[in-house]
Amino acid sequence: MASSECGIALGRLTVLTQLSVNENGLNESEVNEKRKISGWNELIERRTSFLKLFFKQFQDVMIYILLIAALISLLLPFFESGALAREDLVNATVIVAVILANAVFGFTQEIRAENAIALLRKLTAPQAKVRREGKIKIIPSRDIVPGDLVLVEAGDRMSADGRVVASSSLEADEASLTGESIPVAKIADLNTKSEFGSPGMLYAGTLITRGYGEVLVTATGLETEIGKISSMVSELETPATPLQIQLKKAGKTIGMVVLFLCGLIFVLGLFRGLPASDMFFTAVTLAVAAVPEGLPAIVTICLALGVQRMIKKNALIRRMDAIETLGNVTVICADKTGTITENKMQVKKIWVLERGNENRALVVAASCNRAELPDIGDPTEIALIEEAEAKKIGRLPIHDEEVPFTSEAKYMVTVHDRDGKKIRFMKGAPEVVAGFTEPELKLKILAEAESLSMQGFRVIAVAEGFNEKMSFGGLIALMDSPRKDLQISLRKAEFAGIRTIMITGDHPATALAVASAVGIRTDRVITGAELEKMSVDDLQAALKTSSVFARVKPVHKVKILKALQETGEIVAMTGDGVNDAPALKSAHVGVAMGRSGTDIARGSAAMILTDDNYSTIVEAVAEGRKIYDNIKKSVQFLFRSNMGEIAIIAVSILAGMPIALLPLHILWINLVTDSLPALALANEEGERDIMLRTPRRRDGGIFGGQWPILFLTVVINVCVTIGIFVYSMNILDAGLETARTMALTATIVFQLSVAYSIHSNQPVLTGLFRTNIMLVAAIMISLLLHLGLLLSPLSGLFNVTPLSLKHWILIFAVNIPAFLILEAAKIPAISKRGCPG
Repeated sequence: MASSECGIALGRLTVLTQLSVNENGLNESEVNEKRKISGWNELIERRTSFLKLFFKQFQDVMIYILLIAALISLLLPFFESGALAREDLVNATVIVAVILANAVFGFTQEIRAENAIALLRKLTAPQAKVRREGKIKIIPSRDIVPGDLVLVEAGDRMSADGRVVASSSLEADEASLTGESIPVAKIADLNTKSEFGSPGMLYAGTLITRGYGEVLVTATGLETEIGKISSMVSELETPATPLQIQLKKAGKTIGMVVLFLCGLIFVLGLFRGLPASDMFFTAVTLAVAAVPEGLPAIVTICLALGVQRMIKKNALIRRMDAIETLGNVTVICADKTGTITENKMQVKKIWVLERGNENRALVVAASCNRAELPDIGDPTEIALIEEAEAKKIGRLPIHDEEVPFTSEAKYMVTVHDRDGKKIRFMKGAPEVVAGFTEPELKLKILAEAESLSMQGFRVIAVAEGFNEKMSFGGLIALMDSPRKDLQISLRKAEFAGIRTIMITGDHPATALAVASAVGIRTDRVITGAELEKMSVDDLQAALKTSSVFARVKPVHKVKILKALQETGEIVAMTGDGVNDAPALKSAHVGVAMGRSGTDIARGSAAMILTDDNYSTIVEAVAEGRKIYDNIKKSVQFLFRSNMGEIAIIAVSILAGMPIALLPLHILWINLVTDSLPALALANEEGERDIMLRTPRRRDGGIFGGQWPILFLTVVINVCVTIGIFVYSMNILDAGLETARTMALTATIVFQLSVAYSIHSNQPVLTGLFRTNIMLVAAIMISLLLHLGLLLSPLSGLFNVTPLSLKHWILIFAVNIPAFLILEAAKIPAISKRGCPG
């Protein structure tokens, strides 16, 4: 047993002996044997079956409309002429084929999205600290088996049911099982019964709120109390993100407009004397084609791809809606330790009242300590143990933990046996520890602590005593250097319009020294004590110029957060402790530390940093902006293309000419242009100036500032298609089928050029234009599919015909100027925004 083991070591051995349990825990062979019996420690995940997922693709109003249209196209000829024409059968067959093709495509993408979410769950799975073969190990919680010895402390969430075999001031929040919000004291007791509610038992899903304990696992997986009611608490479906809801509403609104326009087109066609069946079929096809029913799927895919990219950048997104919010962030409130700094503490100086007592101070610091080498525990405590080991100084076993460390108290007291006597060791913040020592020494201690803090050191004070009165042991100065790449990331955030506020529990002088070193500008350092006396208005005024907070408690974070939010700021807040949970949950984007964070902190956060690095937050903001941009591009491409199709049909009817595009042509356009290019846009690498823009307005909307270019695109689409159609009929003297084929091909080429234009905000001639290889491939595949249709036997079914080389040259000759006009339309927006340099 490690010498720093918490609490009642004799009691632990007694309990384990009575239970016939090896104090060193299980070995590997025992773990494997028990796993064969109990299985993995996890609840059964209920995933949607492939069959159900496939049929889900048909559960859409637009699909129902298409199926009804197919049925009507088969029945209407019988009422009109008593027979079914070949063309009617072809129409119905093609509709069904298009529906099946869309279903297969949607099914494939949903499988991809589900796999991405499954990977996310795996990567964010909780971990547990266990004792196996005499060593403390951190393992995934699903690896726990009955008989394991699990070590828990404040902030941990239990992953299995178990019996307490050692405890020190141990309390657990069992609200998830009992509904009782008051934490329950837990003790090691030989008379403990395994029945639910026993004070000697801890249960999966409950939260350790105070103290430390060691637990003998008695049940895992479905055998735990929470496992027995898993069907009541199992996750059903991932809720829709705000953006998906916004797009769904937009889709419904546009759907109503489209249905009205299609109804108008139907009436206009009847006035022109066109067959009712043809006009009905045209109107229905237009309605289905113009409403982008695949929008939610595109959004999910964009977000899922973003989650996967963020994983590679050390950011795990727990809630996909956080990706949308990341692009809006205006303030990052970052903890100093571990986020701004390396979180690798080293002892640099030891100050004592009498020279020669340095080692004595180290004994206290290393013994009043629950960390375990090499890396289990708080970095400061690890550094103290490493310094003691380097100087061959032994640690005294902890007999009892009288006062567990909390971020509010800022100190801890442990009891040890030394020379047959009980001695109390204290370790904590200098101003707290000094308050327990001799009054005449307090000012001297605080002056030296202030001096060390001014030099950028983190200062820990130690004391010892046999009763309530403590004798001062010394000050230990540690240094946690700022991260090497931090200044670059801070400047990057500043250019992106994002302000950084540093929050720490350290001394104000230490905080100011670190802030000055990394370039965080502030007019002063506000302490937690000052913060408590400030009104909301005073704090909001101070926040305009103050960016460093010191000696802050977790409750102060919430106050800072609310003050920022009330002034309209979008805040990302970091945290790692139990008491950080309220701030993490209240923030627009709560960011938990993956290495040092507690389970409750990670559970409350929207994003987890696997490297605890500030730079990762900035990278995540950039990724969030990129993902939102990609969603916006995909959505705008779909709407620009689909609205153009309606306009082409409407102009054909109003002009009294033959309809340029048949219903089957419209379905083919959507199948060829709406799928692969839209997905390729979701894989964009991001604009060069993405972190040179100010954060976007939350109320800007997906179409903010895009209506003029949408109107321009529709007008150009109509001019290109109708122009080609009329020129073919009147000048080239081509037949109707050839003219429609040219109009169809011209529309497809134009819409693919729209996709290529929309993928970058920069005009192609500026030299800053990027090439998306995936988009180029999607465009080429789409063109080859269309060429294949024209040259295949299916051309007769779609009423199209192969085109000659001069036809293709004409189509591209018309589309090139159209593309250049769209590129030129970007210039005013660039001039207004400012070209990135």
